[in-house]
Amino acid sequence: MSCSVRHEWDRLREAVVGIAPAEDIVLFRENSQRWRSPEAAALDRVHSGRRLIDVDAGRARRIEAQIEGLAALLEREGVAVHRPERLHNAERHFLAPNGEGSQLFARDPLIVIGDRVIEASLRLQCRQRERFGLRAPVQRMAATGARWSSVPLGSPDAVGGPFLEGGDVLPNGGEIYVGMSGCATDMAGVDWLQALLGDIYRVIPVALRSNVLHLDWALGLIGPGLLVHCPDWLIDGLPMSLRSCDKIMLSPAEADMLQTNLLVLEESRVIVEAGSQRLIEELRRRHVEAIPLPFDGPVSLGGGLRSAHQALRRG
Repeated sequence: MSCSVRHEWDRLREAVVGIAPAEDIVLFRENSQRWRSPEAAALDRVHSGRRLIDVDAGRARRIEAQIEGLAALLEREGVAVHRPERLHNAERHFLAPNGEGSQLFARDPLIVIGDRVIEASLRLQCRQRERFGLRAPVQRMAATGARWSSVPLGSPDAVGGPFLEGGDVLPNGGEIYVGMSGCATDMAGVDWLQALLGDIYRVIPVALRSNVLHLDWALGLIGPGLLVHCPDWLIDGLPMSLRSCDKIMLSPAEADMLQTNLLVLEESRVIVEAGSQRLIEELRRRHVEAIPLPFDGPVSLGGGLRSAHQALRRG
């Protein structure tokens, strides 16, 4: 088992895909969750600390089934799929008492750049513990030559970082784009990453609207010279090296459905949430094979197809 990631569109060979046993999904509310819709935030407040299966069993089961459907699809595509381990005992209560044990969004607690595997520091206290469920694949990669690092844990008050989350990190060869909205990654996390990577990479902060959780909510790199983005959510526009690309532009309403948060299998082949009909048509018009997959359950919790997996090896 090894790691190697330089671009989003190199052929996906190996990945970790999240898990979401229905009985492990717990509703919670923390102050930095500005990205939640008013309806979702109200539900979180009313039922904070309760298992989703006890509030809406059908939705909990749908989330579990859809993440398993993603793992099965990737395996059929020849991708070596690894899964997190379920959290147990004290791990489930590390830094927060609510017992949230879901490991659904494997993207955020783990970052892979080149031959480096990095344990992230997440702003939500209850998500800091997700690194424990990913330790087994991380240790296997380290044993075969990957360079293993961990971002220092941020302050428990979610004010003092460093915070660095995988959903904010998009590799593009020698450039690494890192989103910042105030919901997740902060400048201390950006500086830490640049110091770790050194002069080989240029880490470029990308300013996001304050209600956008991660960069991959606003920008997706599909292939050389092709991207999908929501211009309204990028405060200063695209990074300079991306401005000449062919762009599929999404409205905020489409971006709210996390349509930029797709999964690239390889150049010209992507997996897209099944409800993204206009995006699917735009991709096919550009001779990109768009494979529709129902994923509205995880999207309702704040993560799409990219969020649900972390590429370990591409190329």
